[in-house]
Amino acid sequence: MIYAPELRQKARDAMKAYLPFALLVTLLASIPSLMLQMAASFSGNSIINAVLQYQYADFSVNVIRKIISAAAQNMSPAARTLWMVIPFLYLAFPFLDIGRNYFTLRILRGAQADAMDLFARVRCFFKAILLQIMMSVKMILWGLPGFAVMVLGAVLFVTGKGSTSGFTFMYSMGLALMMALMIRANLHYALAPILMADIPEKSAWSCLKESIAMMRRRVMQLLSVIVSFVLYMLLVDLVVNLFAGISYPIALIVNLLLNLLITCYMRTTVCAYYEERMKENRKSDLDTETETTEDTGDYLN
Repeated sequence: MIYAPELRQKARDAMKAYLPFALLVTLLASIPSLMLQMAASFSGNSIINAVLQYQYADFSVNVIRKIISAAAQNMSPAARTLWMVIPFLYLAFPFLDIGRNYFTLRILRGAQADAMDLFARVRCFFKAILLQIMMSVKMILWGLPGFAVMVLGAVLFVTGKGSTSGFTFMYSMGLALMMALMIRANLHYALAPILMADIPEKSAWSCLKESIAMMRRRVMQLLSVIVSFVLYMLLVDLVVNLFAGISYPIALIVNLLLNLLITCYMRTTVCAYYEERMKENRKSDLDTETETTEDTGDYLN
């Protein structure tokens, strides 16, 4: 059995000597996520406001186009720019995530490491892009039921067959369902980028299949490891709110630094989980090989 406290202790021990490098590597590899958060915060409720704007219009393809156009117009220029750049970032930088995992595995194994390890898996550039696309497509497919509930609520509301409260309820429930299904899918594929970092000869499809196999009946195990960081995240929010009362710019800097630290800590712990799962697999394979050898010996005797 793999326990979260033991994994976190291994992560802390590994990070001690390399904390500055680990934070720098995490910052560079987190650029797409940081920009996505910025885009989401700048966008606000533009989509909901666009739907409310056309709530009494007859439902048609033209109305959908107007809703999309209104949502885009409601966004700030910075948000529109970020939404246009983010897809290219997610295609251009997935190999950085592989490099971060390679760096993390090295410090967990006690090997010499530095920030340049982030670029040590550049040869996996196209395979990393393919793996990112495959994981994203599979996660989107998992989230389609929840998205369908959101679309149904919007259609009923726009056509006048639903109330504002009904639309809000269906939108919220659909979003919650979509997020739950996508999180579950993400847990199945969570070890694929680490596998590619550890064994770069593997194809994207092999990494994906092996991650699914390693996580079979162990999704809740990894989820418990990730959930164990919720308290740290709440403490970060508390500290940031305290600084916000003093100075908002300082609060932003503190928020960035603390979130980088938590992200680095959590990703190192997930890599430690991968290490333990690989040990379990090797032990299982060794036991199977031993049993096979004994059975063969009995047969020959």
